[in-house]
Amino acid sequence: MSEKSFYASIRDILRNYMLDGILLILLGLAMLIWPDSSLKALCITIGIALCVIGLVHVLGFFASKDAGRSPQQLIGGILPLALGILLIAASGFFIGAFQFVCGLLLLYGAALMFAQAWMLRSLRGWDFTLALVCACVTLVLAVIILIDPVAFASFITQLHGIALIVEGLSMLLVLRKVKKA
Repeated sequence: MSEKSFYASIRDILRNYMLDGILLILLGLAMLIWPDSSLKALCITIGIALCVIGLVHVLGFFASKDAGRSPQQLIGGILPLALGILLIAASGFFIGAFQFVCGLLLLYGAALMFAQAWMLRSLRGWDFTLALVCACVTLVLAVIILIDPVAFASFITQLHGIALIVEGLSMLLVLRKVKKA
């Protein structure tokens, strides 16, 4: 590899790195400003992907002349197709349902933490206090999620947006330092 092509490759890598940083910032801003629309777009995108996968399997089943094809192959295409259609048609329901299940899991975790705190009560030290505080915080978060699962999903999406903005900015800052070096 010549020195000229080496530097051209480095310039391409740096340009792509800068583009990645800018795209992450823009995606993060979109998630921060429009969290509900971002979640819905994600559900629809996953739904479309599942529909494509399901259609490929279903069409492949019917296009196959193989006598050994089984009904399980057809079901393996129908299930993702049906789930994809449901995700597209009822994305809000799935967002809320997912968060509701997360809230229930946190509630279960809080109950376990309270049980652990109860077992540690004789210690009366940091272990007991920490276990009790963690159980209370987890219980409060679980209740908040269960009261309004969709609002909590929007909040989490906004946190993801902030994280993407920070990552994009850090990529641009690193790129700036690399260019100076």
